[in-house]
Amino acid sequence: MKILVYSFNDKLGDGLQKISFLQKLKKIYPSSFITYTTTNTTTLKSILYPLLTNVIDEFIEENNIRSSLFDLFNTNLKFKNSHFDLIIDLQKVVLRTLNLKKISHKKFFSASANFLFSDLKNNQNLEFKGIYIERFYYNILSLINNEYFENIENINVPYTEAPKIINQKNEKIIGIAPGAGNPIREWGFENYLEVAKKLREDNYCVVFFLGPNEKKYLDLCRTNNFDCPEWNEKSMISKSILFIMNLAKQVDCLLCNDGGTSWIFEFAGIKTFKIFGVTNEKKFARPNYCKTLQVKDFGYNSLQSFPTDLYIEELNDFLKTI
Repeated sequence: MKILVYSFNDKLGDGLQKISFLQKLKKIYPSSFITYTTTNTTTLKSILYPLLTNVIDEFIEENNIRSSLFDLFNTNLKFKNSHFDLIIDLQKVVLRTLNLKKISHKKFFSASANFLFSDLKNNQNLEFKGIYIERFYYNILSLINNEYFENIENINVPYTEAPKIINQKNEKIIGIAPGAGNPIREWGFENYLEVAKKLREDNYCVVFFLGPNEKKYLDLCRTNNFDCPEWNEKSMISKSILFIMNLAKQVDCLLCNDGGTSWIFEFAGIKTFKIFGVTNEKKFARPNYCKTLQVKDFGYNSLQSFPTDLYIEELNDFLKTI
């Protein structure tokens, strides 16, 4: 069986949110040949591929499937001689859906335009609007397989060796990830540093998780006696997703913004305390693994204006559950 799965684009968080769906798809169709294709690029082919070994058989990026009316009248040379038993559309922009459906197939699935173009209809009356994204993907699987999958399975994370976080006093370990990929989604390093100092006073072991874009904070963390376990002297020990996820499993929780690192920890099974100010906290928080703090609920219009004392107050309530 040949299956084509289409997504417009996958950054780190986007890709992680699809892992459980793709692993489950392979379980449902274990002998299938799965092609994953994107209009732009996908982290599933690069940084996240170790989580999809023996799941995805082929990647086709920059596939010329666009939201263009003119493309409807042109042949897509990327798929000129291809035929698929099943095409799964993971997005809902109508023109992209129509251009995708031009590819030769036996069955076509899309929730676009309320299933207007889909061979498989929503006969289970499942939700496809305003829901958590993994649930959206699992609802797709439920309709394709004609069986409702209530429980979203944890992703399989292969073990790899990672350095042990130093915790001499056997305290609870709290990780802090101050980055977010986009500055407008960052609460601010100085705020997190202030919180870290307060947590240390309260007898927590605090470590910082810094990506390449946060290297500038490395010396400041160390000057304040906070370890950064992903780093040796001046470079990252490893950028492997398996290394990072196995390192993540050592902490009790992570304080973070809405960024890729938060998703890595949530999918490693670690609870996060995630502050939001720009993005939708209902859509971008993994159920049972994320406690959200939406600054607008407290009357603040910008993420950066949210005060540390109020943050710490909310954080202390969260820490009682860890």
